[in-house]
Amino acid sequence: MKCYMHPEVEATGTCTSCGRPVCPDCSMNVAGKITCKACAEALATQCATAPKKEPWLALALSLFGGFVSGLFIGLGQLYNGQVKKAVILSLAHVFGWFVIIVGYVLLAIVTLGIGAIVCLPMFLIPLLLWLYAMYDAYVTAEKINKGETVKDWLE
Repeated sequence: MKCYMHPEVEATGTCTSCGRPVCPDCSMNVAGKITCKACAEALATQCATAPKKEPWLALALSLFGGFVSGLFIGLGQLYNGQVKKAVILSLAHVFGWFVIIVGYVLLAIVTLGIGAIVCLPMFLIPLLLWLYAMYDAYVTAEKINKGETVKDWLE
């Protein structure tokens, strides 16, 4: 089989996108697959025109998720495609509220209400986590729009 661009040269592979035979000069390795230069350019154009992320929408989703449900503060991360980060932030937020409320109630029972006043600053922890989620969603959306590599947590 001969190369589609160079009829005098023997083909060493086939383009996985269009099926044309290609020689080493005409083939490119794109994500571990052999493609011809025309298909590689088409793929690059598709990647360059990927939908942009709206930083304000990412921030608003995190704000909305925390304000309305009080549980899922990771909506902005989910919008940005960071599923693991969204789940971890939301679970940490729920766990934080659980620990604070249980501790608050138990301390109020044991100390007849006096110790519960000392625990009031602990309510800032979920709020700070929520603020971080909003900030992170906004900054990550901006990085995605600039074309920077953004990794999800646990990768």
